[in-house]
Amino acid sequence: MPASAPSPEHRRAIRAASQAARAATQRSHLRAVPPMRADAAPPPSAPSRSSPMPDARGAVLDAPAVPPPPDALVQRLAVYAFEVIDGVRSVAQFGSWITPEVAAALTARRALHAERATLTRDRRRRTAMPGRAHLTAPLPHVIEATVVLHLETRSTVAAIRLEHLRDRWRATDITVL
Repeated sequence: MPASAPSPEHRRAIRAASQAARAATQRSHLRAVPPMRADAAPPPSAPSRSSPMPDARGAVLDAPAVPPPPDALVQRLAVYAFEVIDGVRSVAQFGSWITPEVAAALTARRALHAERATLTRDRRRRTAMPGRAHLTAPLPHVIEATVVLHLETRSTVAAIRLEHLRDRWRATDITVL
């Protein structure tokens, strides 16, 4: 064995030191938690649903429930979103019912749809007839809705999340498949 080659013990020591250094740098945000003693009090339980609990926006979950939006409004929003993506309607025509993030997303989808229509030379104007709106309420001031949009040759669906903000329902997310 040449004199410059490290011994097997030296290699193991170097490997162990590098692994320890790597583990220390990768998990520096973690800290050890001592084991729980048998005589220690249990940690406080999660608050019950009967006590008011603020959500991420500071609203109280147990606030009085707001009546859901009418089905006609949800159906209209679904059709309008489809028409924006199809290029028939401007986003500004229902801008007060949607958030700026939804407007930006619909504008981006409209650009993609226009590019695809140009490449395929598809000039058809499609008219959507809304089906029944299906509403669910995961939280008191949040409604999630789906509406099937019937076209001449096929159907598509629109998923809408509505939140009650400043005394009115506004769409915070719209997805048209």
